[in-house]
Amino acid sequence: MSKDADVEQAVKPEAGAVQVEPAIPEEPPQATAPTTVSTTTTVIAVTNGDKPLEVTPPPGATAASAAPAAAEQPATTIAGIELATPTMAAMPSPSSTGSGKANMDPALINFKVLYVLTQLCGLTMIVLVGTWIGQHFGGLGGTANPGLEFNWHPLFMTIGFIYLYGNSILIYRGFRTTRKKTLKLTHAGIHMAAFILTVIALKTVFDSHNLPTPPIPNMYSLHSWLGLSAVIIFSLQYVAGFVAFLAPGLRENYRIAMMPLHIYFGLFGFVLAIASALMGITEKAIFAIKSPAYSTLPPAGVLANVIGVLYVVFGALVVYLATEPAYKRKPIPEDTALLNSSSANE
Repeated sequence: MSKDADVEQAVKPEAGAVQVEPAIPEEPPQATAPTTVSTTTTVIAVTNGDKPLEVTPPPGATAASAAPAAAEQPATTIAGIELATPTMAAMPSPSSTGSGKANMDPALINFKVLYVLTQLCGLTMIVLVGTWIGQHFGGLGGTANPGLEFNWHPLFMTIGFIYLYGNSILIYRGFRTTRKKTLKLTHAGIHMAAFILTVIALKTVFDSHNLPTPPIPNMYSLHSWLGLSAVIIFSLQYVAGFVAFLAPGLRENYRIAMMPLHIYFGLFGFVLAIASALMGITEKAIFAIKSPAYSTLPPAGVLANVIGVLYVVFGALVVYLATEPAYKRKPIPEDTALLNSSSANE
């Protein structure tokens, strides 16, 4: 028995229907005895290893109405049986991938605009602080001149404790296509640079108080209290983050539990740094701008106020970009592979 005959026998019509078998030619009917023949077409959809689905149209329906999808594309016919081919709608399109959708997301266009605006605001802030201490307070100096040594304090605090601190917070969202492990190391590296500049800035302010004759009292203002608190929180955050997310050996569920605390106290320390910087620049303007007085709004006072406004705008942009859910970084395949490998090693 041939293979075609086997296929024809496997799809015999049910009772009440007459099956036309085109594989065997028949004698044409005589003109005196016309016969009405209803055909039944069985459509077998070819699937990826699943059980074939047989669809039988109702009486009076044509084969074309029973399988409209098969009529749209060329079908293979074996002994009167049409084998439907997969449609293009079932095939995944390249644009449906995660990276293609992320690139077309309108929210990311807004993020890029705001991210560039944040960088411009931060760089302008640093330039204006340098101009402020250079043009109106004599520039920079060493321990031989404690008054000029103090000027390192606002400059290094602006660079390290505000600009670098803020960019370290945004590193995961600003470079969303970079591997998670690389971003972790970059995040820790920027924090370390900010910490070094902050320590130098603290030394200069203590030298400017202790070296003059007579010495100036330390830690009496609200600015000094909040500033030192922000530095302590920043330092504890760095140590806790290094142990939780960089040092090996900690279980994954502990890291997941610590992540909300790490994010909250990171943002809290940054906001506290902005607040203490505003107090510090106001304190410096009141004490140092004497002729003409700060109350008359001289150029040095105007520049101090502009720097303070930039502190607020930069801080607001960083907090918004870091907390807006639409700007959250989507995991990439390398992150999943890294997470699976770390979980397997535990």
